[in-house]
Amino acid sequence: MPKLIYTPKALDDLQGIKTYVSRQFGADRAKICVREIATTVRQLEMFPDEGPCLQDLIEYPTDYHYLVVKPNYIFYRIENDTVRVIRILNEKQDFLQILFGISSISEEGEDYWGD
Repeated sequence: MPKLIYTPKALDDLQGIKTYVSRQFGADRAKICVREIATTVRQLEMFPDEGPCLQDLIEYPTDYHYLVVKPNYIFYRIENDTVRVIRILNEKQDFLQILFGISSISEEGEDYWGD
């Protein structure tokens, strides 16, 4: 069974989610939200290849995988006998910019939409 590790940024993300949900919807809802994320992440110990490869979605070279726990995305990498949770980001966040430092909006897209 692979070892499960959260990066410090992933732990910060989880704390931020808990704080935000607690302020917006109450402490009980925040606990449920964090529990859902943690339960999903723990499944990676048994099924590390469960999440699709992010490269297939974004056509950018990466070894990251992802899982969805609405409205959040869990980004992780499989490293030998370790599953490393890299970040846990809200669907409204620009994950391409956060993870790779690239814009998710191309200049072609801006021209297409008339921006």
